Amino acid sequence: MGAVLSAECERARAWVSLELDSELSEVEEALLRAHVGRCAACAAFARDVDGLTQEIRTTCLQRPVASRVSHRRRAATRGLQLGTAAAVVAIAAGFGSLAGSLTPHSVPPSHAGSGRTVAL
Repeated sequence: MGAVLSAECERARAWVSLELDSELSEVEEALLRAHVGRCAACAAFARDVDGLTQEIRTTCLQRPVASRVSHRRRAATRGLQLGTAAAVVAIAAGFGSLAGSLTPHSVPPSHAGSGRTVAL
């Protein structure tokens, strides 16, 4: 786990990110330069983030190559989804049957003339 940063270091590191997108005011830039000048950890952070950002910005974009693996994964995922849906339906039907068997039933109205209610 990393060390807890001071509020000044937290602010400086946020400013490092904003500076890369030219979103700092002149005052914020001056405060960042002063902090980075006296804080080795934030200076290293600024160098690392700048290097990574430059690398990302200069790397050529490549179109992903379609592969059969993705089709297999999609088919496997589809099978898993269908199996899960079937299991949910089966469980719901089981609970419905269980609930139906636990509730008392009375005789249909056509047989109610006898005045007795019979539980099934």
